Amino acid sequence: MSKEKNTTASVPHMSSSHRAHAQLREQLLRSKFLPGQKINEVSLASELSISRTPLREALNRLVAEGLLVDRERGFSVPGLEADVVIDLFEARVEIECATVRLACERAEKAELEALSDFLTESMAESPDASVDRLMELDIRFHDSIAEMARNKVLRQMLSNLNDRIHLIRWIAMEGRRNYTQNEHREILDHICAGDTEAAIGVMREHIMHRNEDILVAIKAAYGHVYTRPTT
Repeated sequence: MSKEKNTTASVPHMSSSHRAHAQLREQLLRSKFLPGQKINEVSLASELSISRTPLREALNRLVAEGLLVDRERGFSVPGLEADVVIDLFEARVEIECATVRLACERAEKAELEALSDFLTESMAESPDASVDRLMELDIRFHDSIAEMARNKVLRQMLSNLNDRIHLIRWIAMEGRRNYTQNEHREILDHICAGDTEAAIGVMREHIMHRNEDILVAIKAAYGHVYTRPTT
């Protein structure tokens, strides 16, 4: 009986922790917090209307995901250190190439047709679409390939990497909006044709992986977060 009561009592607690995690994750992806900024737990608990314990659980989960850093005396937002960001992009390139290779082997015809239909719709998107909308379309395309690879670990790793470089990708997307969808089509055409090497080659070129380009994007990202209007 006592075990049942404890389980029931823990439900609201877990719910508030999960809710805090989801809200904070969204705020981090939208750069509400500045790179290197220390998290004020008291203020955050008040803002989210939760106690410190579930908030701390949410913060620790974000640390495990690489979206926050535990500085022992408190939590802070990761900076945009060039060597770290370059490593993240290098990892993304290798994972994306692996999912393309597996998708070439494992994707079913119906899945490829569905992704082709999605690309047709996304390519018809207005050229004035917001960067957020373009990011949404881009993430869905890459996640679809990861899903067709039939490897849940690679798919989860890719999702986490994308979260950690979200701001840099957002900045880069603004300068590539005229190319992204065409490159997606080229990648998919190679997958449909079973041309693994060509598909991997285009994917590798599609993802920003040159160090000089990443450094330019990091500089632009700092400019974005420090000059954006306050609300």
